[in-house]
Amino acid sequence: MSDTTRTRWGRTKFWNGRVSALAVGVSGGILLAAAFGSVTWAIGPAGPYRFISGALFALCTVLPFIALVWALVVDRSTLRGAIEKPDHSIEGAWFRKASEGAFLDTLFVAGIATAVIAVANLAFPALYALMAVLVFMMASCAVRYLVARARG
Repeated sequence: MSDTTRTRWGRTKFWNGRVSALAVGVSGGILLAAAFGSVTWAIGPAGPYRFISGALFALCTVLPFIALVWALVVDRSTLRGAIEKPDHSIEGAWFRKASEGAFLDTLFVAGIATAVIAVANLAFPALYALMAVLVFMMASCAVRYLVARARG
């Protein structure tokens, strides 16, 4: 496919590739956000203001859901300016190296932290521990990626 037939937002891989991926993303994202808001309304985490909380949850999640659906349905070969094999790019190599290092960093820090928590007999919710692991892993990967990019 030549660059002249590629579009800014791409096309889908299904329906003969004639449907805009953005149209599918917007409609699917709105449906997912509405479903998420309906579940929030049904569960009612905000007490007497269940409708408002459901509407706010739907409103706050509509853009991420649109982006998610678009990313799942877009055919990369229909995007203007997209490279053919992103895994073979230098950025892909930097990310692979950064994620491998972040994994090893996380194993090391989680092992040390587990030993300290066990020896000190500390107790706190598992949610905090899991959040700390995720934040540490994302930060480690980001720092390693930036260092690899700076080195070239």
